[in-house]
Amino acid sequence: MRLLGRNVTWASTKKYLAALYHEWDADNVEDVAAALTFSGVLAIFPFLLFLVALTSLLLDPNETAELIAQLYSVAPVAVADILSERLDALGHGGSPGLLTLGGVAALWAASSGIAALSRALNAAYDVTETRPWWKVRLLGIGVTFGAALLALVAALIAIVTPAIVNFFGLGGLNPLFLLLRLPVAALLMMFVLAMLYQVLPNRKHRFHLFTPGSVVAVLLWLIASVGFSTYVTNFGSYEVTYGALGGVIVMLMWMWISCLAILLGAEINALAERKGEKKDGKPAKTSPDGPIDAALSKAEGETGSTSDLSGSPRKATPPASRSASLSYGAFSALLLGFFLGRRRTGSR
Repeated sequence: MRLLGRNVTWASTKKYLAALYHEWDADNVEDVAAALTFSGVLAIFPFLLFLVALTSLLLDPNETAELIAQLYSVAPVAVADILSERLDALGHGGSPGLLTLGGVAALWAASSGIAALSRALNAAYDVTETRPWWKVRLLGIGVTFGAALLALVAALIAIVTPAIVNFFGLGGLNPLFLLLRLPVAALLMMFVLAMLYQVLPNRKHRFHLFTPGSVVAVLLWLIASVGFSTYVTNFGSYEVTYGALGGVIVMLMWMWISCLAILLGAEINALAERKGEKKDGKPAKTSPDGPIDAALSKAEGETGSTSDLSGSPRKATPPASRSASLSYGAFSALLLGFFLGRRRTGSR
């Protein structure tokens, strides 16, 4: 996969960035990310319930604290507080067994978020969904289960590594291991995103361990997460503005930023693959007159209208669609606020 071709020049870079902007705008990525955030909010708590059920099979309840601690290394404190409190409550409140009706229902509900991500990636790659619904659902369940296993493995590594270091008398290397945690986690996230870009969209192509989109998405996500967390900690006034919903708003904003990074990576991959196909003279895997080609042509100064996969002009997203996406975010904020309010009332 080539990002800009063999000869990377400033002119080609400007054309590529212009094409990326046109594709971003045509796909209404901000609105899609808002809708994806709404689906993610509905899916994240069932996912935590399933994760607790899975960890109860392999980890001691006291060791799950390490899994909770990992949240603070990847999310703003306000977000980590919400998720860690929920994980702790589920762990001490008797989570359903993995194979019970409650565990299966939690897995099914959590997979809805992956199904929404699959639809969003289809839009980014400009492909239509032709797979049967049950196949998409099974794919979502498999990815959800894999994500839970990955989180469990990460917690196990964090628990076992200090013991191994101390056993071999390598305690002096602890600062080095702590320093390597971030780049190793970044590489792992790049691989995970490359896998999501491979299996979720309705398209077939050669798998690459790392893709331009996954690299850019992870780097921008890390920078944005650190920047947003710093802003919230030192300059933000969400609690003053939103009161008890301040932490919820921070969580929604962070999830929206994360969705933007994921979708940006997909847009980068789609443009890179299409441009690589044109360079190699290979037949396009998407419509040769589709939106990606229109964006490339527009960036290069060629004429042509933006069209969908059938070749007909793409319709602009009506204002109602944008309003609906914002309504999704508002509703999810109210939903989370009601949920947390009930939890706090019950704990008194």
